[in-house]
Amino acid sequence: MSGQKANITPYRIIDVVYLTHDTNLFRFELPENTSFDFLPGDHVKIYPDKNQLLDFRPYTPTSTPDTRDHFELTIKRYTDGLVSGFMHDRKYGDEIWMSGPHEGGHFEEGMASRVGMVAGGTGITPMISMIRTILKLGIDVDLSLLFANKTIDDIILKDEFDRYADQYDNFKRYYIVTKAPDGWEMGVGRIDPEQMKNRLPEASDDTVIFVCGPPMMQLDLKKKLIEIGHAKEKVIFP
Repeated sequence: MSGQKANITPYRIIDVVYLTHDTNLFRFELPENTSFDFLPGDHVKIYPDKNQLLDFRPYTPTSTPDTRDHFELTIKRYTDGLVSGFMHDRKYGDEIWMSGPHEGGHFEEGMASRVGMVAGGTGITPMISMIRTILKLGIDVDLSLLFANKTIDDIILKDEFDRYADQYDNFKRYYIVTKAPDGWEMGVGRIDPEQMKNRLPEASDDTVIFVCGPPMMQLDLKKKLIEIGHAKEKVIFP
């Protein structure tokens, strides 16, 4: 816990929404006068057992910071996932112990006018609040999302991102899948430097790139982004 005592708080589940075959959205009640301030990209920690503070997983709220009566977490179930399995066994009315919000690599208005996002699987979750906040508030930022998954059915919130791409001129998205269906017109395979050069904003003092996915993927992509010209400090892990 980085030498600090965690402030553990119970939050009650008020809705569970199916998103994909292995991913649900959990909505939590925020009681009146509760302080829950965060920037898009910050995270909370979930503790299956409030007495075992070493057993936790971080999750990024996918709701926007201006939502005051609830917050949302999007959680994928992994076969060996200590916390994800615990969460997918929860239901309406259950209380979940959390700490935070904790500061992460987040988006702040004014930090850049061009924002690229590279996500693998559930690495999309920190990007969701950023995208929703920028578009909802009409912040003058050009957004480009490069999102990799195994199959089209694994693409979390695909319909929402597709709708944004049609609705907002400053939002672009490009999907990459390992197994493509017939007629697929986007990427196949893995994210590579050429795709990042073509699909993300070019390197500049006014460009930031957020990267989130499995740890080794993050490190590899950051290295490749630096190789194609992005400054090390402009590549951010939420």
